[in-house]
Amino acid sequence: MEKYRFHFNVQYAADLRNAVNDRQKQSIDNVHKEKQIKGDYYAWGQTCAAMDRLEDTLDYLNSIELGGRGCNRAAFDFYDFINNAYVVIECIKTIGHIFRVDNHLIESIEASSLVFGSKESTDGRYFEYIRSLCAVHPLCTNRQNEFLNGRQFHCCPFVTWRDHPCCAGSSKADLTAMIYPSDRWDKPVHLGLYISQFEQYLEKWIDLIPQIIEAKNNYADGEYKRLRSEQIKTLSDYSNDAVQYLAYLKEEYCKRFDYGGDYLFDHFIRVFSAEVSDNRNTALLVKYRNAIIYSLQFERNALQNMSYDGYDNTGIKYPDRGIETTLFDSLDDPSTYESAFSPYSYNLEKLSYLEGDSYNYYNKIYARQLLEPMKELINQYVAFTNQESDEETIVLVNLALYLEALTRKSSLNRNIPNELKYRVNVLADDQYSSIFAEDASDESANDSTDILQRLIEQYGGTSHGEAEKL
Repeated sequence: MEKYRFHFNVQYAADLRNAVNDRQKQSIDNVHKEKQIKGDYYAWGQTCAAMDRLEDTLDYLNSIELGGRGCNRAAFDFYDFINNAYVVIECIKTIGHIFRVDNHLIESIEASSLVFGSKESTDGRYFEYIRSLCAVHPLCTNRQNEFLNGRQFHCCPFVTWRDHPCCAGSSKADLTAMIYPSDRWDKPVHLGLYISQFEQYLEKWIDLIPQIIEAKNNYADGEYKRLRSEQIKTLSDYSNDAVQYLAYLKEEYCKRFDYGGDYLFDHFIRVFSAEVSDNRNTALLVKYRNAIIYSLQFERNALQNMSYDGYDNTGIKYPDRGIETTLFDSLDDPSTYESAFSPYSYNLEKLSYLEGDSYNYYNKIYARQLLEPMKELINQYVAFTNQESDEETIVLVNLALYLEALTRKSSLNRNIPNELKYRVNVLADDQYSSIFAEDASDESANDSTDILQRLIEQYGGTSHGEAEKL
């Protein structure tokens, strides 16, 4: 018995997922309308279901072998194949509609008759007829009237492979579908089926995916253009009320990006809302607040420009090698790498236990216990007893982290202006220059990279791809 294996293109499905996840907020907010569903609906769940089903089903189809069921009369492997082929088609068609691909592209596949060569109808209708007849409605297939020859319905007792005795009369076909028409005097019909035709039909749908990706990108481009045209307000529009302005920017962030960073706005609202119990911390807290206000201009630009690329949108003019961040993010979570606080990373992580009612009493006690070994270090930067309210404690620890970051080589120290408005002390010229100087280890890494590049060029491997293979 001849065996049939498939090699359907799975890369297009992966490309589709990447495209959907790029500028994901616009995919999540996409509103769709289907004839069989009343009213508009958010199509994100359906989009995700289609992507998962598409990838999994293509992988499955590429793993199966048809024609390997011995002398079993019924070709159950074909039933399985045509049902899963239908799933692939529906996934592609649905996600195409969701992202507004040109409907003529879908119709052209369905309306063609070049694949199955049916004289009565189209490829789309023929596929529906065969799937209904052979797999899902074998006792009554009646919706595709053009194939019924005037009868009320067709029914199908079985489909057999070519070398089965029941396949007599269609020896050239891969399979034969036995058809019983509804009229009592009609003789059974032997309909020959060719696997290559179904394979070709499915490939036409898979080849539509790049155009769906293009449609999705065009949709996202249009949404970005619309959002850029909506003017983001400035702090002065809120009479320099930082709390109100942060709440407003949070709304805009959730509308435009919603990468899961909306909690940062709440954290900074806490910084501006907290009252300090020790006056020695008042002036220090003002400097931290000024730094946050300074960062807001860049966060506003990012929201206005719909981009977190470049200095104007990040506030990071001097980035750490290999680290992508924004000044806004860094002020909430200053890096403790190679800092005095680095031994206490676990302790700092549990500081979140003090946030509101998110955690129980024992969690809060544990967080306080973890702060005790840090008290001496924290007090080098702020006045801290560990008896302050939960809100003030969080703010004071973050303030200490900020002030400590300004004492060493750090992204914050390089990107916060060297002004008393933001710092306890203005750095002298030589001190300021030192925070930009590369460490010997960094220079050694650069030298190693240069040596590797020269070796690659010497032996002819000059492309980026070849360098990665080395």
